[in-house]
Amino acid sequence: MLGEILEELGLEAIIDVHVHPLPELPEDTLLSELKKARVGRCVLLALDLDPDVFEDRRERARFMEALFNAGVWDVRALDMAREVLRRGRTPNERVAELVRKHGALFVGFGSVNPAKPRSYVVEKLAELVDYGFSGLKLIPTLQLFCPNKARRNLELILRFCERSGLVVMWHTGCDPGPWESPVLSECARPSLLKPFARAFERAVFIVAHAGSYSATRPGVWFSEALELAEAHRNVWLDVAAVPYLLTEPEFARPLRSRGLMGRVLFGSDYPVVGGGASIAEAAEVVLRSGELAPEEKAGVMALNARELLDG
Repeated sequence: MLGEILEELGLEAIIDVHVHPLPELPEDTLLSELKKARVGRCVLLALDLDPDVFEDRRERARFMEALFNAGVWDVRALDMAREVLRRGRTPNERVAELVRKHGALFVGFGSVNPAKPRSYVVEKLAELVDYGFSGLKLIPTLQLFCPNKARRNLELILRFCERSGLVVMWHTGCDPGPWESPVLSECARPSLLKPFARAFERAVFIVAHAGSYSATRPGVWFSEALELAEAHRNVWLDVAAVPYLLTEPEFARPLRSRGLMGRVLFGSDYPVVGGGASIAEAAEVVLRSGELAPEEKAGVMALNARELLDG
């Protein structure tokens, strides 16, 4: 059925710009999933996370205070956070190896943690060059940084990306575990990206999840993502974990009326998307949308990403 829909749109395959090759995910499972979904190209995302960050007493106290301020009183919250960081950590080496083995299929995005010391950041940036990555993933929630407080390292990172032509994927919205609380995920608001999109206008930014992922408040910061993309031509939006943005009128129509459909990208967030949805299931949500014209579906599912990745 998926193949028939793609043929009607004149597409041989789709492009998924948001996949996590977690160390626990077997390579053959990933390849099988991509084949079932008719994915012709796929962006693999590294995540430079520190599962041991809460072993530091000050970091632990700071996080516990943030939990309490967010109204998260679950005694298991700290353990949940540790587990999310442990399972989510995806080294640059993991992504580089998959790209090396399947270069025609995979596009590699590395990751650098801006919350770390400057010497660490410099070392990681050199690693991106060594691995020949096409982009970089930043995630304020799980990397425990706020853009205004990590500004010095972020400027170094973004200057590097601008000079090297690396695409910057910036997580926005909430995240699993304790970060489902919007209060705890405030540092991932799209509005905080504004000064960086303006200062680094030659860099290309993908605003992951379009500011909208939240299990409790779907579309939580969608309006901020809209404003950001409308104001800055170097900002694109992906719909990873939030394909409903392209099916529900209150989201899809503003994207069209503001002229942003040409900068919307399909992403599955596989395998961490809520409910265990497959890539094919996420793709079909968009492809069956009654809100999108055929040419818009073709753009979102492949053509827009092709323009972005191929320059």
